[in-house]
Amino acid sequence: DPRHLVLHQLRYHRALGICPDCEPALLRHAGVECDPAAVARRKGQLYREMLGELPVNFALVTLAESVRPDMKTGLVTTASDESVRAIMRHRNLDHVFDLVITGNDVTRHKPDPEAYHLALARFQLEPRECLAFEDSAVGAASAEAAGIAVVRVAFAR
Repeated sequence: DPRHLVLHQLRYHRALGICPDCEPALLRHAGVECDPAAVARRKGQLYREMLGELPVNFALVTLAESVRPDMKTGLVTTASDESVRAIMRHRNLDHVFDLVITGNDVTRHKPDPEAYHLALARFQLEPRECLAFEDSAVGAASAEAAGIAVVRVAFAR
């Protein structure tokens, strides 16, 4: 079934973070006709309602808090700015990072290194001066592609 192949490809791209608008394509290929903007609005509404249930990697948060103010800290994610800021406000994490790079700041998502390149530029640092702590293979691949050494950490949910 060609729809299965397309669905498989979309899931693959979504897992790699290179398909930020997969939902409308998934719906079309599943034969569901609906307004993508309405789907996006509903998704945003559900996301806001579930903020308290979303997992946060507190090991990384604790690490970031412990090195401040001696070291600069940054959050490099390709999640949407709205989502990241909502989680940060809800979990009182606004003070943890000197710099936050989100998917709204870049055109290519992880594993592409664009987000890390932007963080390096804004911090005015060379890759050899940085260390990335990543809890996903896609994130680690992104940091490594930017030339940044990576420490993989577990995400205890």
